[in-house]
Amino acid sequence: MKRSKIIALCLAIGLLASPVWAANGMVGLGAGVAPDYEGSDDYQAVPMFLYNQNFDSGRYIKLMGPNLKVNVLASKSYSLGPVLNYRSERNDVDNSQVDKMDKVDAALEAGVFGGVAIDNWLFDIEILADVSDAHDGYTVQPAAGYRWKVASTLTLTPKAFFTYANEDYMSTYFSVNSGNRGKSTLSDYNADAGIKDVGINLVANYAPWESWGLMGLVSYKKLVNDAKDSPIVDDEGNDNQFLAGVMLTYRWGK
Repeated sequence: MKRSKIIALCLAIGLLASPVWAANGMVGLGAGVAPDYEGSDDYQAVPMFLYNQNFDSGRYIKLMGPNLKVNVLASKSYSLGPVLNYRSERNDVDNSQVDKMDKVDAALEAGVFGGVAIDNWLFDIEILADVSDAHDGYTVQPAAGYRWKVASTLTLTPKAFFTYANEDYMSTYFSVNSGNRGKSTLSDYNADAGIKDVGINLVANYAPWESWGLMGLVSYKKLVNDAKDSPIVDDEGNDNQFLAGVMLTYRWGK
C-alpha cells in the first residue's frame, strides 16, 4: 500500500473518530529527513504531520507521522488502546547492493500501547505485529521520558527507548540469503531475534502565539546486535540512524 494512501487512511480514522465535544487539539504539517531504509547511510526528505485530539475524560486520539494511537482509558495518568503503524517499503533505494535485493513491501502493523504519567515522568510501551504479510513479525518498544516545561512558551520532551524484534522481522530486514538476495552480491547472513536498537527522541513544542506554534523533532537510534552486524548495515549502511524535522502547528480549544 502506498504511503499517501496510508496517510489518508490514518487522517480519516482520526477525523471520523473525533466528536465535537473534544476539549482541545492540535494539527501540524512540515518536513524532515529520515534514512532511505532502516540501516541506510543515505537520507531522504519526508513529510511530517500530526493530529492530536484530547478529551476532558483523558481519552485522546494521536496521529504522529504514520503512527495512530487511540487511548480508551478515561484517565489523565494512564493510557491504553489500539495502535496502527505504517512501515515504508524497501525498494528503489540509493545503495546499489541493497537495491538489487528483492523488494520488501510496505507493512501495516497493528497492536496495543499503554502508558503511565507520574507528575512529568512518562513511561510507555508499544507492541506492534504485521497484519499485511510484509514481514510477518512483531516488535516491542518500551520507553521512558520527561516533559520539561522550560518556559511558558516552550516544552521539551526527551524520551529514551529500545526495540525488541522477533526473528521474522529481523530476517526480513537484516538477513541475506538465497530467498531475498536477488542480484546482490552481499554475503549470506542470518539475523536472529533480539534487541535491534536503542535510542532517544527529543520533541520541542514552541508556542509563542495564541493558536500557532512550531514543533521540532530530533531522533537518534543505534542499531545493535544482529541488526548492526548485518552486511546490509555493516558493509553498506550505518548503524547510527537519525531523523529530524520541524512542523508548523495550530492549536484549538481550552
